[in-house]
Amino acid sequence: MPIDEEKLISKKEVLEETGISYGQLYRWKRKGLIPESWFFRRSTFTGQETFFPRDKIIERIERIKEMKGKRPLDDLAEMITEKVNSKLQIAFDRLRQLDWLDESILKAFAIEKDEGRPLSIKEALCLGAVSQVRGGARDEERDLLKRTLEVALEEKDLLDRIPDEALRLYLLRKRLSGGGISAEISLAAVASAGAVFDPDTEPVEAVDLGEVLQRIKLDLGREPEEETRSDTEERDGR
Repeated sequence: MPIDEEKLISKKEVLEETGISYGQLYRWKRKGLIPESWFFRRSTFTGQETFFPRDKIIERIERIKEMKGKRPLDDLAEMITEKVNSKLQIAFDRLRQLDWLDESILKAFAIEKDEGRPLSIKEALCLGAVSQVRGGARDEERDLLKRTLEVALEEKDLLDRIPDEALRLYLLRKRLSGGGISAEISLAAVASAGAVFDPDTEPVEAVDLGEVLQRIKLDLGREPEEETRSDTEERDGR
């Protein structure tokens, strides 16, 4: 999908705004804490410069700064870049922190508002990915996206392939015409960034599954016992 140049921020501005160093920025990139796909090279009057999606990079850096004070950087990197632990459970109520839940998403996933069942990493990925296109998708298209990603995730190694292959969840619309009749059909696909579709098929939305997966692991992937310990310390005022 095209990048909105007005929503980019230069590397110099990132360093100034967040107070981190050049070395920290690229160390976090090497460790997988900041996705390679967020680094854009652009021509400027001074030559080639690096830019980032403004909202994503600032939020991610602030989150890393907050969390690295609580655990070693290597542990934090491992939590994000290691092969996904299929036993990781995501507490339903914590998804509300990410603004992933509204009436349309609850309906698409047949989730009750007071649902207390923990979600698997695959369920959380489906919910998070579909929620990213809720503004541009019809109800039946959200259901199509959900079912398509669920089928794709039946492949055992798909979670591990997501970052390596830069996989996206695409919402597509195709115009059909013939015999004086025209119609539009909706399609969904899981494919690599830069996938090419036939000229009559229009990509409407493309969700970076790697970003959603990182967000889940970074913000929601604490083990239950760690969460309990942290919550207890907070209550005790430590």
